[in-house]
Amino acid sequence: MGFGRVVWTGIVGMIFLFFASLLMMFEPFDLPSRVSGGLLEDINELLLGLGTLLPGIGTVLGFLIGAFMGLLLVLMFPIHWCLMYRPDDVMLLLSVTLPWIIACSAICAINAKSPGKGIRTCLAIGIGYLIIALVLYFVLPMIPVVGPLLGGLINGAVTGLTDLPYVLAVSTAILEGCLVGAVFGGFIGALKYKPTGEGGKLKSKKGKSKIEYDEEPTLDGAHCTNCGAKLVPGNDFCTNCGMKL
Repeated sequence: MGFGRVVWTGIVGMIFLFFASLLMMFEPFDLPSRVSGGLLEDINELLLGLGTLLPGIGTVLGFLIGAFMGLLLVLMFPIHWCLMYRPDDVMLLLSVTLPWIIACSAICAINAKSPGKGIRTCLAIGIGYLIIALVLYFVLPMIPVVGPLLGGLINGAVTGLTDLPYVLAVSTAILEGCLVGAVFGGFIGALKYKPTGEGGKLKSKKGKSKIEYDEEPTLDGAHCTNCGAKLVPGNDFCTNCGMKL
């Protein structure tokens, strides 16, 4: 798999992760309520209510906002944080890992044809989101006036929720998530892997041709049985193919 193809499949996988995160906003997952200890409730009802307030565009807007919020939470809370602070909340652990599993499994089912390709594709998804998250963090404070304030609010909010600074929280959440997804992506790639490809067929054909070529031609009605050329009596070699008679 070339570098360009890895990048392309990584981008498609990032889109899959974006929409897979939308599922975590609704029951039985309700990720905002779980990560906030019940502080953020009924977010799913608010998103569904946008469809009623704004017929047509409200439903689409609600889905996009829900997917964006779900993605932020998935990329913010590391798996080890869930195990350390909420070891009894199985649904929380599923909420931060299932989007990675869905996205990685889907893109690998479409693209990966070997375990290595599946793993590289999943890592590309994580690296892509990690680059975006870090670039936004370091570029945002450069915006005049509001930049430093927004940067401080984001870092303070993430630190307050996860007890980790923004860079460490996001980096570990993304890397842990894409590694879990890589396990499933590599497994799907292994299921689609075909050890005997075109190379094996060509080798078999070449071997068969060599065997046929090595068969010693004989005189059969004054014609070479190897190439069919007319033979000259008394010659030890065929004048056309050069094989020994």
